[in-house]
Amino acid sequence: MGERLVTVLVTVAVPEAADPEDAAVLVADAAMSSALDVVHAVGVEGHLPLAGSVVTTSTGAPAVVVTVGEGSVVLRHLDGDVQRAPFRALAPDPLDPAGTVRRLMADDAGP
Repeated sequence: MGERLVTVLVTVAVPEAADPEDAAVLVADAAMSSALDVVHAVGVEGHLPLAGSVVTTSTGAPAVVVTVGEGSVVLRHLDGDVQRAPFRALAPDPLDPAGTVRRLMADDAGP
């Protein structure tokens, strides 16, 4: 029986002190314990938008997500313009409406 690679995006809630990479390792361990072979696991901060979904950019303009990367997305705007944008360029995450992730990222950046 042959194998093929599939990508599964999983968003998990973790304690504030947890590192995104720690969460990735825990999810990979759970998958491996269920007989799945994990090829790659990476942790990123926040909730990843899905390709094909409509998001609001920080300017308030809607855009369609073309692809999702480890730290950025490729967006297609209504005027047809396609550009890469970091996750922080998207409007507040609907799963984090209080902006906790952005606030923590700003705190980490310092003054």
